[in-house]
Parts: sequence; C-alpha cells; structure tokens
Amino acid sequence: MLPLIRPALAALAVITAMWSWNDLLWPLVVNTDPAKMPISAGLTSLEGQFETNYPAMMAGSLIASLPMIVLYLFLQRHFVQGIAQSGTKG
Repeated sequence: MLPLIRPALAALAVITAMWSWNDLLWPLVVNTDPAKMPISAGLTSLEGQFETNYPAMMAGSLIASLPMIVLYLFLQRHFVQGIAQSGTKG
C-alpha cells in the first residue's frame, strides 16, 4: 500500500511544510521576543510606517524561500506524480 500512496504523501508533505513555513499570525501572537521570531514574522518587522528597506526585505525573502524551493526540488517527481494521480478518474 505504501508504494501506491508515496506520491500523495510527498505532495502532502510539501504542501504542509509550505503552510507551516509561511505561517505569520500565530508566531506574532505567541512570541514576544524579536530574537526568537521566525523568518516570516521577522520580514514584517523590516517594513516601517514611513520607510521600507526594500533591498534587505528582498534578500530576506530570498533566504526565506530557499528551504521550500530545495524541498520542492528534492520531492518534485513525487509531488507532480501525486498531484497527477489525485486529479484522474479511475
């Protein structure tokens, strides 16, 4: 049974990891220490009311997206296969 659902599990792993990685509201509510903020919450602190440091924000966004890109590239074959199998009829 596991070899048949491996692509679906890989697709679920990528989607769940992206969902958790991009979570913003919960860390802002729970965490009060700026040194322990996750990267998505830390990027919001770079945006000011009157001025925004766009080069630093874009560099942080690139660093924040790299783990998800690597995870997708590592599981790309399984991810595409799992999405393709879930959309076909029987």
